[in-house]
Amino acid sequence: MLVWSGVGFFIAVLISIAYVFLKWIVDIIWQEGYFSAHLWATGATFILASILCCIFVYAIKQEKLLAYVAKMTDSQPMFEPERTHKFFFIPVRYWPIILFLVGSGICIRDLMK
Repeated sequence: MLVWSGVGFFIAVLISIAYVFLKWIVDIIWQEGYFSAHLWATGATFILASILCCIFVYAIKQEKLLAYVAKMTDSQPMFEPERTHKFFFIPVRYWPIILFLVGSGICIRDLMK
C-alpha cells in the first residue's frame, strides 16, 4: 500500500487556497469586487499557488517526512514521490513552473493593456 497514492489532488487544493486567500485580501485592500474586475489579480493567484506548490513539492521530497507518514500508516515509504504522483497526467514537480508561467503571462497581459 502506498502512503500518498493521490497527492496530485493537492495541487488543486493549493490553487483553491491561493484563490480564496488572494480574493479575500484584494477585496479588503481595495473595494468589493476589485478581484473579479482585474485580471492581474487572477495572475497573482496563480503565482501564489506556484509558491505553495513549491513548498508542497519540497515537503514530499523530504525522506524524514515520508518515513514518518509510512510509520504512522504502517506502509512502505515512497521513493521519488514527486516523479510518481501526477495531476492531469503531469508530474507534480512541474506544476510550480506551469502555474508561475501562466500567472506571469496573465499579469503581463493585463498590465500591458
